[in-house]
Amino acid sequence: MKRKVVSQGPSSMMVSLPIKWVKEFGIKKGDEVDISEVGQELLISSNKRKTGNKIIINLESDNPLYVYRHLQAVYVNGYDEVEFKYSSTKIANILQEYTTGSFIGFELISQDNESCIIKSLSTEKEEEFEIILKRVFQGILQMDELFYNFLRKKNNSIDLILNLEKINNRQTMYLQRIISKGKVGGEFLYAMSIFLEKLANEYKFIIHNNAHNEKVGKKILKYYSRLHNQMENIYDVFTNYDSKAVAKIVLEDIRVEEFRVLFKENYYLTYAFMKITDLLRSLLFQIVKLEFVKK
Repeated sequence: MKRKVVSQGPSSMMVSLPIKWVKEFGIKKGDEVDISEVGQELLISSNKRKTGNKIIINLESDNPLYVYRHLQAVYVNGYDEVEFKYSSTKIANILQEYTTGSFIGFELISQDNESCIIKSLSTEKEEEFEIILKRVFQGILQMDELFYNFLRKKNNSIDLILNLEKINNRQTMYLQRIISKGKVGGEFLYAMSIFLEKLANEYKFIIHNNAHNEKVGKKILKYYSRLHNQMENIYDVFTNYDSKAVAKIVLEDIRVEEFRVLFKENYYLTYAFMKITDLLRSLLFQIVKLEFVKK
């Protein structure tokens, strides 16, 4: 999007705001916006929330994943009300099941054989964002510790890990919904929420592929202990940013040649751990970028 710069007196320049953005946030003459300088970029943000919006969607398939993805897209993009139209009552049942268990604040308020209306009955509070983001982070740490203990002792923690993954899904989508409604620094926070969701998914994938029951040697356990420490250090940087701590995390990162050795011991787990390590790197990068936005 490009805007022409117009001279406004001897000491200031002016650009127009996109009308779509203005309408979404209900900005009027005399309102104030925040302007942050980020390198060569200017970040313009509003302390207002997006105004409520509605959408109508035709669902053409009763495939559960197809239905879920449409409901998820409506939710994370900040819509407050959606009317789904369909030709199969099976779709209505799928929508009811997912609405009840997966989306914080969404409720099915009316339904017939051809359509249903799902509406947000709660107001997302931006002050809740940091609290929930920390809970998501802490949930990942708990999943990781439970999984490490399972690899060591083969205890009965698998069901708890899977339950924590479901909680992670609900919470990360709620974070994405708040961001879509105008959270400052949203680009980096949205990416963080995606990486935290993907981290939780990796533990689920390991369990669903039954890789957790394979033989685990000492090298894998030693590596996993380092991985958990790295995760804790990244959380510490997130809660209390320290550039020296960031440098230490980078220097202690797992090297490619170390993975080559681990592949010989357990191929699938090593591959999964490589993906977790890569997600942690991406997460750390977003934390660093977010720190610059704050400045």
